[in-house]
Amino acid sequence: MTHKLADWRSIWRAPYRPLFFLAGLWALVSPMVWLLPEQYAPERVTWHSRELLFGMAGAAAGGYLLTALPAWTKRGPVTSAVTLVATCLWCAARLTGALTGHLPFIAAAIGVSAYFVFLTGVLTHGVVASRAWDRCWAPLGTCALGISAIANIGKGPGPTPTVYALLVVLIGGRAVPALTRSWLDRKARGRPLYDRRKMSHLAIAGILAATFLDRAWPTISSGFVLVFSGALLLLQMMGWQSLRTARYPALFILHVAFAWMPAALVLSGLSAIFPSRVPPDVALHALTIAAMGTMMAAFMMRPAMDRHGETLILSRSMACAFSLVSLSALLRVFGAWIGQTYFDPVAAAAICWIAAWALFLTDYIPAMIGPVPRPVFSAAINRI
Repeated sequence: MTHKLADWRSIWRAPYRPLFFLAGLWALVSPMVWLLPEQYAPERVTWHSRELLFGMAGAAAGGYLLTALPAWTKRGPVTSAVTLVATCLWCAARLTGALTGHLPFIAAAIGVSAYFVFLTGVLTHGVVASRAWDRCWAPLGTCALGISAIANIGKGPGPTPTVYALLVVLIGGRAVPALTRSWLDRKARGRPLYDRRKMSHLAIAGILAATFLDRAWPTISSGFVLVFSGALLLLQMMGWQSLRTARYPALFILHVAFAWMPAALVLSGLSAIFPSRVPPDVALHALTIAAMGTMMAAFMMRPAMDRHGETLILSRSMACAFSLVSLSALLRVFGAWIGQTYFDPVAAAAICWIAAWALFLTDYIPAMIGPVPRPVFSAAINRI
């Protein structure tokens, strides 16, 4: 009994363990609102968007950033106390979100933002203490999410998807080519990888510019900027040898996930230019369910994968889970054009999404105990 208890205490040894579990659990729970009878469900759009963006995505972002922090700062792992506090604050935010209508605004604001404020403090301390100024985007991102959580009390997603889009480009645009280069170096054959990092920098500038234009001067100009930003990311990906990684499934799913980002930006741009042909709802789900959802799934699966030397092994259940997340994204994005003659694409997407995260949790829970694999997100020594 003592041995088993010690094993379960190891959950707190790494931030990704409880936070990725909560992200997967909340990803499973959040879409259920679309399957419940309307009279028994909370306000669907508000609850669904809030819990996916601040609940599921918030836990996934915190788990990744706190786990990656020691590699950035060249210091020791994040302590168990930090992991425990972050987990408790995340849980408190979910409870606060459910009770915002019964709480004073100041209490609700503190409750929904405390988790992101704590992440910002921990990340800022690590970046400043180690002078890792090239990682200052991490605390800036969590700070923006905290502000968004307060601003969006009882409202829709607001600018929050934009913040996550920037995080996906910053994290994925750096990690995916780095992991691919490591794999190609081990293979030692074929064409080398070319990563045009400036393309992603320009795309980030484009996303920020489009957001500013959309709010300051709502015109179709923001749409053209977003299409251009998506094209830049696509050009960057062309040098990543994405098709070759199909032989390494654990890496290939990262390429598939990142490919959704240029697609989402192009759809968002087309929605701004031709709103009657590309509904805003399509663009929003391309950015959230597709780009964010698949990228989070691909990264969250990595710590739970078996390791064979410097290779991560994608299990069949994890591969099925990722496929179902991708299918859910396709149904949600193209559901507006599919129609509801034969089936409801929203319900079908929700079922696929729920099944995907149920499969994820089945493989992930056993990996929460025991020694923490180092490095967490790669089997290659001295890699990301």
